[in-house]
Amino acid sequence: MRRTQNCGIVVNSLITSYASARDSNPIEGNVEYYGLLTDIIELDYYGRCKLVLFRCDWADVNTTHVIKKDQFGFTMVNFSRLIHTEQQLMDEPYVFSSQVKQVFYSKDATDEGWYVVLQNTPRDLFNMGNGSRDDIIERSEALHFPEQNLDKNIPSTSTYQWVRHDVDEDIYE
Repeated sequence: MRRTQNCGIVVNSLITSYASARDSNPIEGNVEYYGLLTDIIELDYYGRCKLVLFRCDWADVNTTHVIKKDQFGFTMVNFSRLIHTEQQLMDEPYVFSSQVKQVFYSKDATDEGWYVVLQNTPRDLFNMGNGSRDDIIERSEALHFPEQNLDKNIPSTSTYQWVRHDVDEDIYE
């Protein structure tokens, strides 16, 4: 585990699964892949396009005893078994930065090797609605601003000095 606290990511993937080889009714479902960020790579295509890739150690969510829920409903991950260990040609540890969400892993004090997954919302992410004109009108109608008379708030010029005379002005060329 890395010492930095912000090295956790999660990718939500839609997969198709079968109950057996003879199953003709596949079921689609979401699978969350939990990873530890190990490297950040920026690909610069001569200034025309830049792509950021994350290289990660991914927990093997396809095996048992790697992900579980605790008694409080928190998701817990064990990184003892990894996928994409580069032992096979199809092992690909890279993901686009736009495909992931940041998570924090907090070490479980009672269960050795397990980490609690803590979801967070980025500081610069805001819900701006769906962008339709109706949404803008609804929000503007919902906000009622009090009327203000600015003339009452600004003192008259006879009682307030707008220019400072206590500072020597130096002009440098």
